[in-house]
Amino acid sequence: MKILVAEDYHPNRVLIGKIMAQWGIDPMIVSNGREAVDMAEVYDYDLCIMDINMPEMDGIEATQRIRRCPTYLPILGLSGYASKTECLSKGMDDFLMKPYNLETLQSKINELTVKTVNIQYNNGKFELYKEKPVDSEHLKELRELDKQGLTKLILRDVRHEFVVHKNVQNKIANDLIGKGLELTEFLDRSEDKPGICHLYKSSLGITMRCLLPEEFDKLVKEEDKILKNATEVSYKLKEDNEVYNNE
Repeated sequence: MKILVAEDYHPNRVLIGKIMAQWGIDPMIVSNGREAVDMAEVYDYDLCIMDINMPEMDGIEATQRIRRCPTYLPILGLSGYASKTECLSKGMDDFLMKPYNLETLQSKINELTVKTVNIQYNNGKFELYKEKPVDSEHLKELRELDKQGLTKLILRDVRHEFVVHKNVQNKIANDLIGKGLELTEFLDRSEDKPGICHLYKSSLGITMRCLLPEEFDKLVKEEDKILKNATEVSYKLKEDNEVYNNE
C-alpha cells in the first residue's frame, strides 16, 4: 500500500511514520500541501492523508489541485479545528478530527483504499489485479459494498461488472492459477441480476445462470462459508498494473 502523508508538525510526522511502520506501511511523508501536490502529480498513491493547516499551501488548496490530476487519489483530511462539511465539499473523501483514535485511523485507511478486482486475458496469460476507483462516486460505491463484505469484479475486455464476495478474487486466483484449473465459479450478487457465474480460464469467457430467490439465498450461505477464510492465496493479488502471469 502506497500512502502519501502531508503534515507540517515534525513530531506528528515522526509518530505517524512509526505507527504506519507497525502496520506494514512505508509512507511518503511531506511537510506541506505544495509538496503533497508535487508528489501526487508524479507518483501513484493509494491514499493521501492531508493535514489542513500547513505553511506554503494548506490542505484545502492542495486537495483542489490534486483533484485536477487525471487519476483519482482518495484523500483523508485531518484537523483539530476545520469543518468536516467544508473539507468534504472541497474534494476530500473523509475527515478525522484531531486527536483521533489509531483504530479509527486504520479503519479509515482500509475503507479509502478499497479497489475493484480486474481480470483480463492477454497473449496466453491470465491476469488479475486491483484497480483504483475512478472518481469519488465510484469510491463511495466500493466503500458501501465493502461494509457488506462485497466488492466489484470486472472483466476488463468487455467491462462486464459483477458484485461478488470480497474474497472471490482469492478463489479465482487459487483455482485458475494456483491449482491450474480451467474453470471456476462464483456468485454474482448484483441486486438486479443475481446468479451463478462460470469463468473459463482459456478465454475469460463467462456463462451465467439466473437463480430463484430461495436457490440463490441457499448458495449465498454456502459460498459465505467457503470464502470466509479464503484470504491466503497461492499468488498474492497484485496492485494496479502489476499482474498475475500464468506462464
